[in-house]
Amino acid sequence: MKKSLVLFIVLILAQAALALDYAIVAGDKLAVTVQGEQELSLPVTVRPDGKITYPHAGDIQAAGLTPLQLADSLAQRLKTYVRKPVVMVSVVEGKNDKVYVVGGGVKPTFFEISTHKTLLQVLASIEDMSLADLNEASLVRENVAVLKGFRELYEEGNIAKNQELQAGDVIILPVLKDRFVYVSGAVNKPKILSFREGMTVLDAIMEAEGFTKYASQNSTKVIRRGDGKEVVLKVKAKHLLENGDSSQNILLRRGDMVIVEEGLF
Repeated sequence: MKKSLVLFIVLILAQAALALDYAIVAGDKLAVTVQGEQELSLPVTVRPDGKITYPHAGDIQAAGLTPLQLADSLAQRLKTYVRKPVVMVSVVEGKNDKVYVVGGGVKPTFFEISTHKTLLQVLASIEDMSLADLNEASLVRENVAVLKGFRELYEEGNIAKNQELQAGDVIILPVLKDRFVYVSGAVNKPKILSFREGMTVLDAIMEAEGFTKYASQNSTKVIRRGDGKEVVLKVKAKHLLENGDSSQNILLRRGDMVIVEEGLF
C-alpha cells in the first residue's frame, strides 16, 4: 500500500513537471478556462491544421505551443473583450506519443516513441545519469511498475533486461542515496571515499594508505548491496599485488564496502 502511494505521488509530480514542456498537437482535446467568465470556459479540439477556433479570438495556432503559451496567446486576443483576462489551458485528452523520464537523479525530459522504442535507447540518450540510482530505477506503465532496476541492462549490457516501450511510459530515475565507498578493517587509515567511475578495490585500499602489518590480504572482501540483496565478493589482494592477477582488482560501485580482515598471529 505504501509503495503504491509513493508511486502515485511520483507520477503526479512527474506529470506536473512535464506539463510545462508538453507541446500541443493536432487532435488534442483541451479545456480553456477564463477566470470570472463562465461563458468563455469551453472545451476545444485542435484541428488537423493545428488551430482552434475560440469566441472573440477567432482562429489561433495551438499545435506546437505548450498549454501555458496557448493561454498567453488567448489572453492577448481576449484583451479587447475581457479586462485583464486570466486564461488557463489544460490538456484533457492528448495524443500521447512520448516516453517520459523523471526523478531526482536526472533532469525531467521526454522522448518521442518513434525514435526511442526501447528502454536502452532512452537511457543512452540521457545526458547525465551520474546521480541516478539504477538499482531503484523503474519503468512504469499505466501506473504499474513493470520493471525495477536498470543496472544489469545499462552497466552490464544484459540485453535480456531491455524493454520495448509504449507511448505514455514513465521512466523513474531516483537520486542516489549513497555516493561513497567505505574502506575498513586492517588498513592504515579506514576511510569513506567519494566514488568515481573506474574506481577499483586496489584504488580504495591505496587511498586508505594500504594494508596494516596484520592484514590478511587474501581475505579482503567487497560487500555490495543492490536490487534488495547483499552480495559478498572475495578478493585475493595478495595475488593481485604480488602476482599481478588483475582479475582480483574488482571495479567498485557506489555504496560498496571494502573490508580487509586481520590474520591470525
